[in-house]
Amino acid sequence: MFKKKTIWLLCMAALCLALYTIVISRIEGRTDVIFGGSDNGFIRSDSATFGDPNEYNTPEPTEDIWPDIDIDLPQYSMVNDQVAHLLTSQFEPDVDYIEGTTQLFSVAAMPYLDAMLQDLRDAGFGIYVAGAYRTYSYQKMLFDGKASQIAMGFDPPVTDYLDPKYQEAVEEAKKITAYPGASEHQLGLAIDLMDKRYYTPYVYENMNQKFYEYLDSICANYGFIKRYPTRKLLLTGWDEPWHYRYVGVEAATFIMEQGICYEEFYAHYNPDFQY
Repeated sequence: MFKKKTIWLLCMAALCLALYTIVISRIEGRTDVIFGGSDNGFIRSDSATFGDPNEYNTPEPTEDIWPDIDIDLPQYSMVNDQVAHLLTSQFEPDVDYIEGTTQLFSVAAMPYLDAMLQDLRDAGFGIYVAGAYRTYSYQKMLFDGKASQIAMGFDPPVTDYLDPKYQEAVEEAKKITAYPGASEHQLGLAIDLMDKRYYTPYVYENMNQKFYEYLDSICANYGFIKRYPTRKLLLTGWDEPWHYRYVGVEAATFIMEQGICYEEFYAHYNPDFQY
């Protein structure tokens, strides 16, 4: 009996030691991650169990890892459907044609775009520029067309834009097409890129994933970011993995390395920003 009791006690002691070791290792295995991108926005998270797809690991999360930039420069402009971030119909950047296309892009950022496109060609990819600069009036035409299409689908159809019910169509259209003044394309710094040999209109799963893997790996070298990645939909409001935006090499490198979206980056420099 004494022998059995001794064995039982030894087993319990071994089990307790094992549990203690697991707990200590989990505590020591926690990592700091950026959360939200605003001041004091760092949290402790158990990286072994936190399954949020927006989670990412960072270097030591101190304030000095953020780039020292002037967020008020034009290249950092935030554009969305919030009143404070709408572009006016008078906003017209200095643009020129992208070589070999009928699309326009910012003159100031054109050398970086040209270099990035050449990098893609050198890597063996074909390039289709699906969209670049859009005027306010062109965006308005796209938006009004979508709103009218939705309104015509009502039962009965709504054809008068003064009809209060037409506003329902407008709100639905905002989920599909950027409201006039709310499109980054009006900045002249945004471009929609696809591999023309695997071109499937706006069905990302059917596009050439190797093209985007390579583009994502080199875009920051030329000052571009993947602006609306699928996994950041809840923060950006858009799922457009083919949409790239010029913000400069320093900011782009930080954003792409940290796995954050532009809203998170912008909010760090503007704590009152809502997204």
